[in-house]
Amino acid sequence: MDDHASGPRSTARPSAFAPLAPQGASPATRGRPPRPIRFTPSRSEPVQPRAPQPLTGDEQPSLASRVAAWVAIAFGWIVFGAWWVIVLYRESMRALGVALGLLAAMLAASAILMSLWTRHNIRIAKNGKRGRSSLFIPMDWKHDTLGRPLAIPVDDAARTAPEVRVVLTGNTKAYVVVDEEEL
Repeated sequence: MDDHASGPRSTARPSAFAPLAPQGASPATRGRPPRPIRFTPSRSEPVQPRAPQPLTGDEQPSLASRVAAWVAIAFGWIVFGAWWVIVLYRESMRALGVALGLLAAMLAASAILMSLWTRHNIRIAKNGKRGRSSLFIPMDWKHDTLGRPLAIPVDDAARTAPEVRVVLTGNTKAYVVVDEEEL
């Protein structure tokens, strides 16, 4: 039997963490959490970032370290320029012209192709023939995808509630707003 078969398994697989369990404890003694585990912090307020604090005299870098940083930056640009002088000295003007011409041709071809593709997409959107992938499908809030009837609270309480539970009673799927006392 493979993992995709429906129904209960004939034999249970041993836990991957069984060797790590303390002595005398079995996987069957592990209890389930009393509530579902939340994967999003629905009840917490967003945390505001702290405002940047100005540096005090003790925290500011010394004059020597700032000068050393600027010297290192200048040295890097000097090395960069020196290598370009070497490249331009060794190469002919014809080779430089060919390289610049190829770069200009690639840039122009990219701009033309992007413009044509954008116009093509705009034309498709104006004609309204976008294919099956972007059709607007209105939501039918009477049944779910399995055909079960839905019981949704009135006055959009489920949209603004901090927690909503989905309860299956009989053949009806009900969306129940959790009271503040239960949170």
